[in-house]
Amino acid sequence: MNFIKLDILVLLHQHKKITAVADALGVKQPTVTFHLKSLEELYGVPLFEVYGGKYELTRAGQALLHYARKIRALGLEAGRVMAEQRSPERGVFHIGASYVAGTYLLPAWMHYYRSIYPEVELRLTIRTAPVIRQLLEERHLDVGFIAATGAAGSDGLRTEAICEDRLVVAFSADHPLAGRNGKLEPEELACHPFLLHGVQSTTRELTEHWANEHGIRFHNGMELDSLETIKRSLLLGGSITFISHMAIAEEVTSGKLAYADLPSHSAPPRMIYACYHPQRWMSPQMKAFLQLVREAGA
Repeated sequence: MNFIKLDILVLLHQHKKITAVADALGVKQPTVTFHLKSLEELYGVPLFEVYGGKYELTRAGQALLHYARKIRALGLEAGRVMAEQRSPERGVFHIGASYVAGTYLLPAWMHYYRSIYPEVELRLTIRTAPVIRQLLEERHLDVGFIAATGAAGSDGLRTEAICEDRLVVAFSADHPLAGRNGKLEPEELACHPFLLHGVQSTTRELTEHWANEHGIRFHNGMELDSLETIKRSLLLGGSITFISHMAIAEEVTSGKLAYADLPSHSAPPRMIYACYHPQRWMSPQMKAFLQLVREAGA
């Protein structure tokens, strides 16, 4: 099957208009219409309907869309692998990471890798851990790095623990909780405005689990979907939060923020995991990068 037919189906679902699909592919509208009709003739079922000038996929079209996305992803991966085969020192290597790994670990790893393989094009996508796992499952990424308390997942990805990502209670250096020798009681945390991470964050998940475990209801603060925004809010004083120790290392060293261990924390340690699709071909670039990361995390 011609891949352009699948591209058209996916783009039609996104844009709903023949003109938008044609513009996205750089072809004429009759070409798009021809390929849509040929798809319907191939499978013998209507794949789309028109409502108010917009194209909507039928139930059969939705079913085909599921496979179209997978086939397109496999085609793109095959192209990357073939490029890698032409020259192991060249090609494109697409990395995904959740916020902590992507902000505080990957820049140094990628910089060192580039010093060894300067002709390899590196790309980094930073999203929440669930999104990174989904992108890996759909083969849009070569490898991902996420923070989690366990490697298991329903997606069947291969995972490898790289280093610990310790969660701590953070606050400004002049906060009342600072200077307590790192020893806090769970009830004390309920007395201060709490900065919650975004709902898809693994830190948010661990925060809610800890609060439920100790019967704590946090004092109303704010919900913020950015590590930098959370840190800047902490610097203003008054608020506290649970956050990765790596994320505040510079501010702690400079005396702007302080932290303490999570009180009565009995959950397994949170780790940074390397993840990749079990059927992803292990290219020379990928092997070299993973080996570099293992040595850095040791």
